[in-house]
Amino acid sequence: MLPHIAGLDFCAIILGFMEAMKSDDIAYNLLKNLGFHVESIPTSDHNQKKEADFLVSYKGHTAIVESKLKEDNPKISKENEEKLAKGEAAIVEGRHGRNETFSGIIRKADQQLKSSADKHHSFRIVLFICTGSNVKTKKRQFIDTIYGSTTIIEGNTEKICYFYRNSDFYRRRSIDAAIVFYILGMDAGVELCLNPYSAAYESLRKSAFIEPFGNCVVDPFELERKGLAYIPDPDIERTLPELQKIFNFINPILENLTNKYRTGYLMAVDYNSPELSIRTKGSFEGE
Repeated sequence: MLPHIAGLDFCAIILGFMEAMKSDDIAYNLLKNLGFHVESIPTSDHNQKKEADFLVSYKGHTAIVESKLKEDNPKISKENEEKLAKGEAAIVEGRHGRNETFSGIIRKADQQLKSSADKHHSFRIVLFICTGSNVKTKKRQFIDTIYGSTTIIEGNTEKICYFYRNSDFYRRRSIDAAIVFYILGMDAGVELCLNPYSAAYESLRKSAFIEPFGNCVVDPFELERKGLAYIPDPDIERTLPELQKIFNFINPILENLTNKYRTGYLMAVDYNSPELSIRTKGSFEGE
């Protein structure tokens, strides 16, 4: 579960979501509840360019924010609803790891942020909203896509490895951070993911702009410094032949991690993450 921010009225955010399904409305509600001043950016009538969604300000810092909503495929939603209505269990498959659909969403968001770059701003941020079924897997897939992350196992312990594979944050350094927000029934969580390859990384992580997120800030470089995460050296090739992906003992990324952190035998794993849902009276959550 994503950490909850103390004092944040998630109930108001969730109720706002239930009243309005548009991503802009959910994003506006979330940002206002976090304590930001939020202004909508209209689409330019002069050249019909597609702008980002908001100018968001806090204690003298302003960010351009583009919000994206990831819902379920309507066909899958219909099939699941039919099963639940019959009293049957609905299973939504999922797997951690990079997701090319999400990469496309990030690419479009980057274009819209660049389109609004003429607005005075300090930072550029993507806000990703996960709704529908298996939201925690969607959240993890988005994070794995922006960070190129995976889980590394050594014996009975595991850590996240950032930039294990090609990452959208490394590729799109003009994006300074991403806000990840999920809604699951009457539960919700949010965190801010910093892009350590952005030119604004140092100024953002030291700024008051991140204060509303409290401890819910992901900084891969800081996590590595604390011994809580791995990051391969930058000169290690991330694109591997299939044979090297299958056999860990000839995987140069794992070899680099083993030497860098003086570990034992390592394995890289993207976990399967299915969600099973059943309908009980007054309940609409999955497990």
